[in-house]
Formats: sequence, C-alpha cells, structure tokens
Amino acid sequence: MVSQRIIKQRESLPIFQFRQKIVDAIKSQNLLVIIGETGSGKTTQIPQYILESFENCRLIGVTQPRRIAAITVAKRVSEEHDTRLGDEVGYCIRFDDCTSSRTRLKYMTDGVLLREATLDPRLEHYDVIIIDEAHERTLETDVLFGLLKETFRLRPELKILIMSATLNVEKFSDFFNECPIFIIPGRTYDVAINHHRDAKISSLKSTYVQRAVDTALYIHTQEPPGDILVFLTGQHEIEKACFDLDYQARELNYRKDVKYYNEVKDLVIYPIHATLETMEQRAIFEDPPRGTRKVVFATNIAQTSVTIPGIKYVVDTGFVKQKTYDPSTGMDALLVVPISKAAATQRAGRAGRTAPGKAFRLYSRESFEQMEEETVPEIQRSSLLGTVLSLKKMGIKDIIRFEFIDPPDPILVMNALKQLFLLEAIDENGKLTPLGDEMCIFPLNPFLSRVLVASARQFGCSKEVSTIVAMLSVEEIFLTPKNEEKLIEVDEKRKEFYHPSGDYITFLYIFEGYRDNGYDKDWCRDKYFNHRALSMAKNVRDQLRELMQKHEIPIISCRQKDNREDGEDIHRKKRSKKSYYDIKTKKYDFAKILESFSTSYYIHLAKRHPHRPVFYHYASAKVHTNEMVDSNNSLLALHISPTSALHPDNKTVKINNLDWVMYHSVLYTSKALMKVVSKVKFEWVEEKMKLFKKLETVNLNGDSMSKEKQNVKNDDDDDESIVIKSDRISDITEEEKRRKKLEAIEAARQRALNRRSLNS
Repeated sequence: MVSQRIIKQRESLPIFQFRQKIVDAIKSQNLLVIIGETGSGKTTQIPQYILESFENCRLIGVTQPRRIAAITVAKRVSEEHDTRLGDEVGYCIRFDDCTSSRTRLKYMTDGVLLREATLDPRLEHYDVIIIDEAHERTLETDVLFGLLKETFRLRPELKILIMSATLNVEKFSDFFNECPIFIIPGRTYDVAINHHRDAKISSLKSTYVQRAVDTALYIHTQEPPGDILVFLTGQHEIEKACFDLDYQARELNYRKDVKYYNEVKDLVIYPIHATLETMEQRAIFEDPPRGTRKVVFATNIAQTSVTIPGIKYVVDTGFVKQKTYDPSTGMDALLVVPISKAAATQRAGRAGRTAPGKAFRLYSRESFEQMEEETVPEIQRSSLLGTVLSLKKMGIKDIIRFEFIDPPDPILVMNALKQLFLLEAIDENGKLTPLGDEMCIFPLNPFLSRVLVASARQFGCSKEVSTIVAMLSVEEIFLTPKNEEKLIEVDEKRKEFYHPSGDYITFLYIFEGYRDNGYDKDWCRDKYFNHRALSMAKNVRDQLRELMQKHEIPIISCRQKDNREDGEDIHRKKRSKKSYYDIKTKKYDFAKILESFSTSYYIHLAKRHPHRPVFYHYASAKVHTNEMVDSNNSLLALHISPTSALHPDNKTVKINNLDWVMYHSVLYTSKALMKVVSKVKFEWVEEKMKLFKKLETVNLNGDSMSKEKQNVKNDDDDDESIVIKSDRISDITEEEKRRKKLEAIEAARQRALNRRSLNS
C-alpha cells in the first residue's frame, strides 16, 4: 500500500496538474517532445502515468545519461509504485541488470538501449521508448536519435517520447518529422541571480575551488535557512572542498558568526560524484536534522541527472571537466573548461524548487554573456570507435551519411573506421568481418573485445584475459588517501602486486589477491583498493564468461598444469598471508597474455627515447593519415603514469629495459600520460604494422571511390600512372621533407600550448 506521504509528494510536483493532458497527448501522438524543467517530476512521473493509463503496454524503456540516475530513479519509482525493485519496475546498466520477466518499466543508460537497438533494430520488446535528459546530448543519445528514427519507419506504432529540460528543442521536433511539443510550465519559484562584480572566468581557474568554499560559508553564515548546492568539476576538488568547509565550519561561533543562529545551528556536508558508494549517494537525498543546513558539493551530475531536495542556494563556479578526443594525436584531453549559457541557466534552476532561491555565480555578467550558447554535443568531440562498430553491425554501410541530428566531424568517423580496420573488425571495403561480428558479442570497448576473442581463439589464455579485461572495464581501482603521510605506505603495498611486465599482469595479481582473500572489503581497505570497483570487476568477469559460454568461445587457462586452477570462487576460504604471497610463484605463460593484448594495442605502440625516460608514438597518432610513421617522426612525448607498475619511481624494472611498450590509453592533463602500460616485443606486432600501409588503398566507408582514385582506375595505362606517381614521390628533396617535418612539429607544439593554456 502506497503511503499517504508518497501520494502527497507525487501530487505536489509541478507536473501533476498536467497529468491527464500528458496522457491524452501520448495517446494521440506516437512521436512527442516534452519540455519540463529538471525537478518538475517528468522523469519519475510520466513513465508511471503511462504505466497506470496504458494497461496493455508491455514494456516502457526510459534512458538516462548516467548510471547513478538510472539506479536512483528506478529505486524511487519502485517505492512510489509500491513494488519491489526488479519486479514491475527495474533498471539495467552495463553489467548490472535488475529486471525480470515481470518488468514493465525499465530505466537504463542510453548505452544499454543503443546495444539493444544494435541487436534488434525494431526494438520489438518495447511499446514505449522515452529518451530522457535529451538536452545533455551524450554520444549514445545522439546515435539513438538516428536509430530511433529508422525504428519508427519500421514500426510506426511504437511510441517515442523525447524529454528535455531546455526550451531550445525545436531541433528535436524538426528531426522527428516536426512532431508536436508538449510544454510543462517552468519553475514554481523565482531564482535571484547574483554575479560577481568583475571576476572574469578566464582568471578563476586557479582559485574557483577556494572561492566556492568561501561563498558556501558566506551563505551559511549570512542567509536564511535552506540547503546549498555547489558545482565543482571532479572528485578530488570535491573532497578538498568538503574538507576545507568542514574545517572552517568547526571554527565558527554560531551565536556570534551566524546571522540566523536561531534557525541554523549546524552544518552537514555531502559530496556527490559518479564513484560514490550507493549508500553514500542515498544520504544526499535525505532531509538533514532539524536546524541543520545541508551543503552538497557536486559534479555536473547534479545539474540535470538527479534532483536533490531542499536546495535553495546554488554556487556556480562556471567550470566543468570535459573529455575531448583529438584524432590528430589519438588522445583524450580531460580539461576544465567554461560551461555554456544553457548549462549556467540549468544550474541556477536547481535553486527555487520549493521556495524562492538564489544563485551565486562566481563570474561576472560580462563573462556569462561571452559563454557559448549551448554545450558542444559529445558526438562532435569524442572517439566514435564503438559507435561505428555498432552501426556496422546493423548493416549501415555509409557511416558518414548516416542521419545524425548533428553530424560528427567526418575526420572522427574516418578515424574510427581506420582503427576498426587495424583491429581487423572491418575489411578493406568497410564490411564487418567474422572477427568484427564476434567482437560485437561483448559490451566492451572494441579494443578489449578484440583482445578477448584473440585470447580465446589464438593464444589459449582467455580465462586470465577475461579477468584483466574486467578490471579494465570498471572505474579506478586504486584509492589515494587524503592524508599525504600515508602515500608512502600506499606505494609500498601496491608494490606487492607489481609485475615487471607491466600493468596487465599486475591487474591479474590484484584480482587474484582479492579473490584469494574471500573478496573481503577490509582487505581492499588495507591495500588501498576500491572495493566497489573490484566487486564490479568480479561481476563483469562472470558475465563475460557467461557470454563466452553462450557463444561457444573457449575459456582456457594458460596456467601450467602443476599449479592450482581457479576452481570455484564461491565460499573460498581466506588464505594465510604467506600462502597469498606465493601467488607470485604461480606460472602463467605471460607471453600469451601480453601477445593477446598486442593484437589490439599494437595501435598504441610506443618506443623509448634513447636518452630520456619518455616514449614516442610509433604509429598510433597517425592512423588518420595515409603515411606510415616511425618513432623519429612522432611528435609528442609520452610519460608513464605514476600509477603504473612500470613508472621509474616504482623501480619494478629499469627504464633502459623498456624498449617497446603498449598502452591502454593516453590522457592529456599537464602532459601526455600513458595509462595501463605493459612491455611488448616488436616481433609480435611487426606483421600487423603492415596494416597501416594498407590504409592508403582501402575504401572503409563503403561509399563510392573518390574522384582521385576513379581517375587513377580509369586511366588508359594504370601501370604507367603508378610509375609516374612513384617517380613524383621520389623526386621530393630532403630539404622539402625536413621543412614538412618542422611544420608538423610546430603544429603539434601549438596544440600542446593551447591545451596548457586551457588547463592553466
């Protein structure tokens, strides 16, 4: 029986008075765009209105851009609907499916629906699809728009709802055949916007965290009761801000320093970011004790994905941490950048849900006016590797001409196609290969799915590789203590697991240590590992092995026969410390494991500088060109990440013994850091390097040949044409080569300087 409290809460939401009109609109329209401010109740209520009004509706799918939103909203709706989570109401995120055959309302990440659409373009299981938070324009959401438009052509009876929190939704309506727009009126209460008098956003980068703390403290001491939401850019900033504010608040004399002492007698501080434990997240949504003000330091997740009750004051720093992919270097640059006007408006809108509110912007009105109108869609600044593979799986030949709501840069598309060719997932004509088809079985980055298939089909080590792949598919497993004095202790404990071949085997050792100690949370805490990440890795590994069994992909161990096999993980007893350290004497064929990874990561091959402890791209930075690149022509210095077993400070191996390495990814912060690094022998990858040369002649997009190639093909004397072309290439002088090389180096230097100026 639903409690009266929940009923009153539902009826108090702004959306409730429009319930019948919304239901009527959905009944009469199969394509509909719905505008409603974040906090209006659209995410939790509209799916329930459909559930309650459409008795014959089999399954309603609702997408969310973030895992935390899919989980928290599903839990809330199951409570409101008085049903157990996973029964009639459930959620599904990657590697975590909390649904059943009885589920009629399923919240999920947009990536989950994208994968389902890849396997079933008609989405036959669904009667209603709701794309929520469409204004966030995630990569998966933008691809879904194009796929759903095609699905609607195949199934015009399918109801598709696009829900957004911004008013600029004409683009959504135009894309979906100029469908109707249903507008839910805006906030109930006004929000007063307070800009800083003269602070330019360009000068705030080094001080905005402290200014945010100071502003939160000012609100606490000078403003009437009401909770505070502060927007920062990342976990470390948030943890520092929580610590600093807590320290300053403890020094307050409430009778003397707090203006509204009779009503505000204490302060409780919460962080919110994607890596929080579920129980920590739940506390944020609960009311604080009477007379206590709640302060929440949050990433962008609180801008649109979740609604925190009781917020009356918002502190907007004006920044967001944004990942941008640079196809010219093959690197992700994680940079702190100014937000857009639309984002600033959304942040201010988080105040005033229950009463008139205030938004404190740490930047001037002039800075606000100079912001971009809208946030650049993720599809125009991200690697499209997985997206393009999914579209190829669906039989879409010409990716560049696919109907995107905002087409990505063709360079990004071609970069993805070339990487898929190098992974041997598509052939020289852009068609999906049997290997590529098998890679699509796994909900993984194509690099990792290629490795997993190779470990099973070629190298006989899929049991170990499935564990390592699972570890690479979860959030950061290493915890960094806030107390700097413990950093030495952390380094020593991590060294217990370091392997001289690098991080892939190190991850295998860490997981086996976790397993051999009974998946114990206290063991993780003692070793400074993220228990939630390791627990998720176990779940991911188990599901990968289930998929392998289902599709008859061998699960084989490369452990020597005289060593103990994994056996069953269930009810495993803890081992003694002595026998645990004996794990390092277990004999695996490490070469097989590393060679499996080299089938993908030869694309990320790096060669050591002969005189400095840095590395250079061998070929990966140039997969978008028609040139083979050697280490002397590579432009950017790559540094081994401090968390890697191979970092010189860890003294696991001498840097002089690392001639060649492969890396999982490169992240550009103040310098280019190779993440997850392992040794590789050049002879393992030498044959595959020839695929780079083939990029000159392939037609990967599956469209008609370029005019240049047609002209060469249609020439009366093909052989003569080729000879002439070859002669021209050989006629280029050494001076011209040097000039081009210097120009390329200067261009790379300018790119690096631009990044540093953005991140300064």
